[in-house]
Order: sequence, then structure tokens, then C-alpha cells
Amino acid sequence: MKGRFIVNPFPTVPLSPSDASQLHDLAKSLVKAGLERYSAFLKNDNRQVDQQRWKLVKSRETARVYMEKPVPGNQDSQDLPSLLCVGTTTGQLEDLMFGVVNPTLEVMRIKASYVDDLSGAAVLANVEEPTLDEPFKSLVVKWMELDIPLHTTSLVKNRDYIYAEAT
Repeated sequence: MKGRFIVNPFPTVPLSPSDASQLHDLAKSLVKAGLERYSAFLKNDNRQVDQQRWKLVKSRETARVYMEKPVPGNQDSQDLPSLLCVGTTTGQLEDLMFGVVNPTLEVMRIKASYVDDLSGAAVLANVEEPTLDEPFKSLVVKWMELDIPLHTTSLVKNRDYIYAEAT
């Protein structure tokens, strides 16, 4: 675990009920759009990755992750880049989800101790917390700093992000 991953460097961000509702609606619409793209991949693309549209960014065993290539001539696009994961992995979906869902700083620390890819992270706001009945349903506003190779040489700096994580 990284040395700077000790305390939350930011205070909790207070969200008004209106802000929380808007964030919840945004997360729902993004998840819905992602599921629609996945359905189109299954039905229209016959589960075949279009190499003209998708760039391979990572692979491990039989799973591959692709990033959608930008549309040429569309520099002003506000679209967020999409990722597509194709393939299989051994294990249970529940185990995977417990590795993905980390709605508290303590759980993030545990994950970081195994994965070792973050130099810092914080939960800024919990909009929807998991429950015993729905342990994988959450909406959290987070900050994270990613370790970038060669950051100790001063050639590059670590990158940090504020994002909403919805499951």
C-alpha cells in the first residue's frame, strides 16, 4: 500500500438532495446507455470486436479490454470514451463484484493493498450505500490518484481524478 494512502485528504462533500438526485439520474442514464451498447454488441455485432472502432488496451488470459477510438474529424465531441471487455475469467461474479465495489475509504485501502495501483484515494460523498440485501448497489463520488510509471523521475506526474462510481 502506498505511503500517502493513510488518511482522507479531503473533507466529505455535502450534496443537497437535488444534487444527489441529479447525480443518481446521471448514473442511471450512463449505466442504461452502457447496457444498450452491450446489447447492440451482442445482437448487431455478433460479439465480434470491430478493430476499426476499438483499440486493444489490455489483455489477460482470455479477457481483453478495448477502448473506443475517437471518430475522425469529431474533435469537439463531448462523448466520454467507452471501454469494452470481451472474454471470460475464472471465478464467481460475486467475488469479482466484491473486488470492484469499494464504497468506503477502509475498503479502498484493502483493495489498494492487493492491487497496488493507487497512490491516493478518498470517498468524497456516499450517495447510495450498499445494503445487506443489495451489497453491490452503490453510488459514490471519489477522488483517486493513479501511479504513473516513471513519476519518481519527474518526467511525468501522477494523474488524479474526481469521478462518480455507480454499481
